[in-house]
This record gives sequence, C-alpha cells and structure tokens, in this order.
Amino acid sequence: MSLKLKHWLAKDNLRRIAGLLWFDLVWFSTVAGREPWLPIALPIVAVQIYLSSTREGFSWVLFLQLLVLGLALESTVVALGILDFTGGWLPLWLIALWFGFAAMVTTSLDWLSGRYVLAALLGLASGPLTYAIGSRLGAAELLVDEYLMWIAYGILWALYMVIFAYLMKRNAATYATTRETAHG
Repeated sequence: MSLKLKHWLAKDNLRRIAGLLWFDLVWFSTVAGREPWLPIALPIVAVQIYLSSTREGFSWVLFLQLLVLGLALESTVVALGILDFTGGWLPLWLIALWFGFAAMVTTSLDWLSGRYVLAALLGLASGPLTYAIGSRLGAAELLVDEYLMWIAYGILWALYMVIFAYLMKRNAATYATTRETAHG
C-alpha cells in the first residue's frame, strides 16, 4: 500500500467514511422503511448520535441548530406545496432522519468547515438527489414537476450547507478558545 494511501486512510478519514456508511443505514431505515421500520431505525440513529457526540469538539448546540435548520428546510418545501411526505407534515421517520443527519454531518463532513463554495456545490448536487430517490421509494409524493423539486431542494440544500460550513467554522473557533482557556 502506498504511503499516500496509508496517510489518506488515517483516523480522520476512516471516521468520516464510517460515519457516511452508518448514515446510509439511517437513511435507508428511515426513508425506505418509514414508520414500520422505526423500531430498527431509532437504535441506528441513536448509535449515529452517540458516535458523533464522542468526537472531540462535538457541540450539542451545533447539533440542535443543524437539526432545527433541517426541519425548517423540510417545512418550507411542504409549505411551498412541492411535496407531501408520507405520514404527514413532518413524520416521525423524517425527524429521526434529521437527527441522524445532524449527527453525521458534524462528524463526516467537518472538512467543509469554512469551505462555502464546496459546501454549496455538495448541497446543490446531493440534496435533491436524495429526495428524487426517496419519492421513488414512496417516502413523499411530488406535487409539482420533478424539475421544480430539483431547483427548490438544490437552492435550499446549497444554502443549508453554506450555513453548516459557517456554523462548523464558528464552532471550531469557539471550541479552540474554550480549550485554550481551560488549559491556559
């Protein structure tokens, strides 16, 4: 194995990959399984939160900010009449999904901290894709032409990820200051 590959597979990258793969379980169990799979999904989400919360620099305030922001994003799309989630306005399976996402993103996408353009591009590309797949799995009913969903979610997810990159950078600065004060 080359030295570059060994370096890339260092602890932080393995943590990020593991977090993303675990979130795939969260996504599948909540979106594909919805309410019937909640007994399986909730422990999977709980593990995602636990593992993320044990990482140095984890912030419950940041976690809650990202959770509330995500639920506001979903509420906006429903209020605009773009889609209707199976199970109601903000069904329990969707709330569980956002708990898992808020935990995963702070652990696996921490490298986006302060990288606003990259964060926006990632949100623009990946955000709408998950909803297109989710609607095909029956998790939501599109109430408009699909291209409008792609536009709306692309804009909202780009904005979400820019805010995420900002909050991560601010959280890192706060954590560093707090740590210096405690050890200084």
